[in-house]
Amino acid sequence: MASAADTGSLDVKGTRILVDGVYRVGFDVQPGTYTTAGAWPGGLLPCTWSRIKELPLGGIATIEHGNSFGPVTVTIEPGDDGFIATGCRSWNPVGGPGSVDAGSLGGSLDFGSLSTGSLGS
Repeated sequence: MASAADTGSLDVKGTRILVDGVYRVGFDVQPGTYTTAGAWPGGLLPCTWSRIKELPLGGIATIEHGNSFGPVTVTIEPGDDGFIATGCRSWNPVGGPGSVDAGSLGGSLDFGSLSTGSLGS
């Protein structure tokens, strides 16, 4: 991996959004579907996000935005110019390494010999 000293910039994979900020799509964050647990526990403000069409010098053109105290899933498209997040816990790619899409597992959540249907028995 290249270091900032070698290239003058960081080698950003752009697969997670860890802190509030403005992220340029294709540079700071890659297109894809991301999810967050929502606003910080005990916080008074919701998690607020926006997909941005343009990040011009004079203003911001919003494609889609929202806010929530609970979980949020957003798809950042390849044509988006930016993504803004404020008051949100970290955003992680859906279907990325280490993630489980419980919706695709079906109702019984069968994990081999461990099945949620047999946990209470």
